[in-house]
Amino acid sequence: MAQSCRPLTSTHRTAATRVHPKTGKSPSDAPEGHQGMRFIPSWYASNCDGEWEHEYGIRMATTDNPGWHIEIDVSETDMEGANVERVRRDLPGGGWMIAWNDGTVFHAACDPLSLHEVDVFFEELAGRAAPGSGEPSL
Repeated sequence: MAQSCRPLTSTHRTAATRVHPKTGKSPSDAPEGHQGMRFIPSWYASNCDGEWEHEYGIRMATTDNPGWHIEIDVSETDMEGANVERVRRDLPGGGWMIAWNDGTVFHAACDPLSLHEVDVFFEELAGRAAPGSGEPSL
């Protein structure tokens, strides 16, 4: 029997506070300040023009260390050609992030709770690469 989709209500939202039976962790246990991505989704949407998104896009995968690996196609965007050497940031609480841009693809890896750091780094790069930003090119 198919279940119908219902809008989330406060009762549904509290389900995320359950403790995982194997790890004993709850999604709500994330330290304060660990937010998700805000800029990358809007950057992606701003580049969708009916053609670009058919050839380019964003790929995210989990890694076994554990963490995330992200690849963002920057071809045919303001960030194309902006090469950035590999940067590693050690973050408070044992977090980490590594990112670089080879001119056609932005690459990043981070621990499970540092997607926000990747988002902030990508936003900084996009801002510096934007035409008329007044910033030196990357």
